[in-house]
Amino acid sequence: GSGQFNYAGVTVLNNSYDELDLSPQIEASQLSTLEYEDNLSDEGFRIIWGHQFNNYIAFEVGFTSFGTASFTATDNETDIKGEFSTTAGDIRAVGTYPINNSLFLKAQVGLVSWDNETDTLVDNGSAVFDTEKQTNKGNSLLTGVGIGYGFNRNVAVAFDFEKTEIDKITTENLGLSLLLRF
Repeated sequence: GSGQFNYAGVTVLNNSYDELDLSPQIEASQLSTLEYEDNLSDEGFRIIWGHQFNNYIAFEVGFTSFGTASFTATDNETDIKGEFSTTAGDIRAVGTYPINNSLFLKAQVGLVSWDNETDTLVDNGSAVFDTEKQTNKGNSLLTGVGIGYGFNRNVAVAFDFEKTEIDKITTENLGLSLLLRF
């Protein structure tokens, strides 16, 4: 045959947001009066539909629920919580290079259309801390590289490293995918 086939899959992601500052307007001296903890990585998932044209080129569309970065600040026994949460759709061109019948390398480039909601810690001027919610939508370039292994004609796994920007924050994703050919 021509080597063309459709596939579907699911990816478990670890999303990291190292540059994210969930208290951008608060000085360190103000933060020291709080018990402040943030978590700048979390698990998310992606659902994939793809079409492999030949041994080297595939096209994918996907839906991603990114892992949620969060913070908790305790001020006079009051817990203040906030999140950086994102959902996105994407389209990608995937280049694949078979090393042998089972092992393949991959590289991808795509467009991510994201919808983000961020709560940041703010000082509202009355010596009380609060959160401020901002929502943003946008599009970003996504790039990635990975390696995959086909167990047989119908089942493969892939491990990928990807990078994109969400609301001006560099987002690094490690993903483990289960792919089913149909």
